[in-house]
Amino acid sequence: METKVTGYKGFDKNMQCRGFQYKEGETYEHKGDAKLCNEGFHFCEHPLDVLNYYAPATSNFCKVEAEDVSKDRDEDTKRVCSKITIGAKLDLASLTKAAIDFTFEHIKKEKENNKDSKAIVNTLNSGAASNSGYSGAASNSGDRGAASNSGDRGAASNSGDSGAASNSGYSGAASNSGYKGAASNSGDSGAALTTGNESSANNTADNGIAVAWGVNATASGLKGTHIVVTEWAPDKEGTRYELKTAKMIKIDGKRYKENTPYTIKNGKIQEVK
Repeated sequence: METKVTGYKGFDKNMQCRGFQYKEGETYEHKGDAKLCNEGFHFCEHPLDVLNYYAPATSNFCKVEAEDVSKDRDEDTKRVCSKITIGAKLDLASLTKAAIDFTFEHIKKEKENNKDSKAIVNTLNSGAASNSGYSGAASNSGDRGAASNSGDRGAASNSGDSGAASNSGYSGAASNSGYKGAASNSGDSGAALTTGNESSANNTADNGIAVAWGVNATASGLKGTHIVVTEWAPDKEGTRYELKTAKMIKIDGKRYKENTPYTIKNGKIQEVK
């Protein structure tokens, strides 16, 4: 057994999992051996794998500290332990950022031992960073640049203005923080996150999320995708923007159309023409 593992856990809207009631900040212990999909407390090491078990629109997600972790593993990063401590709740933006951080941290540890686990970084303007390895990452910080990842559980991250981050791997993440940038995900259970002003997030995969967390940012996706849009307003001093509201919707193909950018104005979700 592993002594301690940091992970992520999903719950229903009442903070229950398999009928067991959990609470933030509490520690729980299971008497007896922990057995995957049978007994004990379950969690996932990869943040986005929790979306395989709990729908984003109706669930809660928390970072957890697991102890006495069984060596058993599932097809994804699902694990089981005998002791678990529940951390604070995470919104979808935080969960997606955690996925980015998770990927880069594991790349740092594994890149010298595993040729398929690599990081490609570009810092040149109008340059491109591309990765196709499992658990790999492509990162770009140059203006008008592009970061592209096609490996499972990988990450594509862009911080340059007018840049693009694209992910097509299963459980991957595309993140953009540059002005007028774009984050696009087409891999199942993946996420597209943008925090740049006037940027766009687009998700075209099953069980995916598109999160637009910047001023005048937009989000879109295929039918079945959940998108998060935010509205910001200047503070009293007029020196910075403050978050007014954030709302999540599911693209149903009727009220909310596929591949159509949405934003919030005056508290109402609106289609961007």
